[in-house]
Amino acid sequence: MKKIVVWIAIALVVGVVGFLALKPAGGLKNVDAAGVTAAQAKGAQVVDVRSGGEFELGHIPGAINVPVDGLQAAAASWDRNATYVVYCATGARSAAAVATMQSMGFKNIDHFDAGIQAWTGKLESGTQKTTQKIETSGKPVLVEFYTDS
Repeated sequence: MKKIVVWIAIALVVGVVGFLALKPAGGLKNVDAAGVTAAQAKGAQVVDVRSGGEFELGHIPGAINVPVDGLQAAAASWDRNATYVVYCATGARSAAAVATMQSMGFKNIDHFDAGIQAWTGKLESGTQKTTQKIETSGKPVLVEFYTDS
């Protein structure tokens, strides 16, 4: 009887250690509009990965616009431990953006997977304001400029 209890205890310990070793690092969670607002109130940066034209038509207040095709270059200098909320129109492009950010080592990503179509708050319109200081690594950076028109 003692042998069975010991083996069960060992199996339990191995199972817990295995789970902890294999669980995904960081936190990715899908959020709704209320979750976006709550994350933003806690200091999360909201990232709109739609095109510049879509962003100008209406975006979540406080969001920055980084089209999905330029995300990897733009996010190279971002803090990997900060919290980000990523969204697009319906969730498809933002899912790709989240995968890119995870592959780059970002730890805390909230995905507004229903997209801006499910946003219940007010929208801002117009181009992105660049009031925040841009921090660089001191290495040369290639910047591409393009328009949607």
